Amino acid sequence: MSNVAKDSVGDLGRHVPALSSALRPRPQDELREWGGSPLVRGKRVLDLGCGDGRLALGVAPLAIRVEGIDPDPEAIAGAKRNARKAGVRNVRFAAGAAQHLPYPDAAFDLVILSWTL
Repeated sequence: MSNVAKDSVGDLGRHVPALSSALRPRPQDELREWGGSPLVRGKRVLDLGCGDGRLALGVAPLAIRVEGIDPDPEAIAGAKRNARKAGVRNVRFAAGAAQHLPYPDAAFDLVILSWTL
């Protein structure tokens, strides 16, 4: 990814949280659209482009483990804060890019994403 593209994504990412709460559906509504709780129950889940962790934290009560990855370190810091506030312990967040995932093959049963560029 070029520096221009990285800067553009980073700039957009700083504005998404304000839009997110107003426009995005609740995690349980998204999950219902995708097939409901059986989709994530007992699974190892990767939330690609997790942002502030909203979706990852929403599915965590059903999953064995959830990993969230996002290229924006500020979003990851916010996701970690949100997880601490919610007392969720089966979720980890890391900064990284979808093109270079830091996980071995078959590390997850399911990949989810929402509002991801």
